Amino acid sequence: MRSLIVFCAFATAYVSAFNSETLGKLLTLSRRELEVLSTQLKLHPDTRLNISQFLAKYGYPLESHDVTTEDGFILTLHRIPHGKNDVASISKPPVLFAHCLACSGMDWIWQGPNVSLPLLLADSGYDIWLANMRGTGPSMRHKTLTPADSAFWDYSFHEKGIYDMASSVDYILNFTESSKLTYVGHSQGTTAGLALTSLKLEYNDKINLMVMLSPIVYLEHMISPIIKVLSDYRSIITLVLDMLDIHGLEAASNVNRLAEVICNEDSPLQDLCIHVIGLFAGFDADQVDKSKLAVFLSNTPNGVSVKEVFHFVQEISSGAFRQYDFGNAASNLLHYGTSEPPSYNISEVTVPLAVYYAKNDFLASIVDVEKFLGELSRDPVDRYLIEYDYCNHLDFVSAKDIKTFLYDRVMGVIRKEVPVS
Repeated sequence: MRSLIVFCAFATAYVSAFNSETLGKLLTLSRRELEVLSTQLKLHPDTRLNISQFLAKYGYPLESHDVTTEDGFILTLHRIPHGKNDVASISKPPVLFAHCLACSGMDWIWQGPNVSLPLLLADSGYDIWLANMRGTGPSMRHKTLTPADSAFWDYSFHEKGIYDMASSVDYILNFTESSKLTYVGHSQGTTAGLALTSLKLEYNDKINLMVMLSPIVYLEHMISPIIKVLSDYRSIITLVLDMLDIHGLEAASNVNRLAEVICNEDSPLQDLCIHVIGLFAGFDADQVDKSKLAVFLSNTPNGVSVKEVFHFVQEISSGAFRQYDFGNAASNLLHYGTSEPPSYNISEVTVPLAVYYAKNDFLASIVDVEKFLGELSRDPVDRYLIEYDYCNHLDFVSAKDIKTFLYDRVMGVIRKEVPVS
């Protein structure tokens, strides 16, 4: 409640300073008008660069690979086969990065060289693959469906795990002629990885190390006010979205363009933007690079389905890590043969894990992460509660000093477990 009061106070102060009439006009601008307005702003030059433009700017190679899932989605994997001062080699160990909810592969690299974990690993001799799960901008294709079809958006982290990640792992191993790969997940990327390895047990043997950054497994003790609102008013929100026939949000929406306008470094509302992000992820303004905030928000949020958001919300009220609840015993019986959704069996996960979590994470609480750790059948090869007290949920991919307080350690573990030959 205190966070909500603080937010309201910030909102009132900043809206007054900015001029409420001007803000009202911004909120009603069309996509085209926002595009024009954003070109008139002093934005960081990386803002709105696509992955090809971004990597070319910083001297990294890029390949795009199409992967078709068992249920018909056509995904784009982005590959960085080597570092900027290196050459291609078939012997480089492959590393697959799995992104968070409403994110894409760009969320891993937007901070650029010497900071972003995939680029650091590419420069250290690894073969980097960035997943773009279904519904993201690069992966908006299906063999028979289009985003205009409600069935296109009928998925959650479950399908992203057993279909998207399974297909991606198999494609990479086949393409590189490797027997195993390293999996690095953040947030939903960890959830999808656990869904995969707890249900399709053969994938435990295809992954030599699973790095989990802010693992989202149990959510009973999460404290994000924004997510709490979604949870408390789930039925009303669902009803409204159904009435409006909204089943998902596509990438590059008005939300991104508006965020660029309101949250750029010259905007008097930037501190409000940072506070809103804090309400979602945890407050850590000191680790926000204000000059690059518009770069981050030009890519995020990316595509997301309503169903996957509410699958996570279900985990809050149920206190369980289980498959999607269809709302009543009859529907669950039809889908699962049981009145309750089946739980994911964590003890079935045998892949070596390296788990990293934070004290100020509003989503992955210490209590919930340690509950998950207690259910593993084997001890992680590395387990680390980050010493920096204010590390929040998004800091794992966005903090200015993330290399110092986390990535150096992660890279050391990867080099030890999966050395470059």
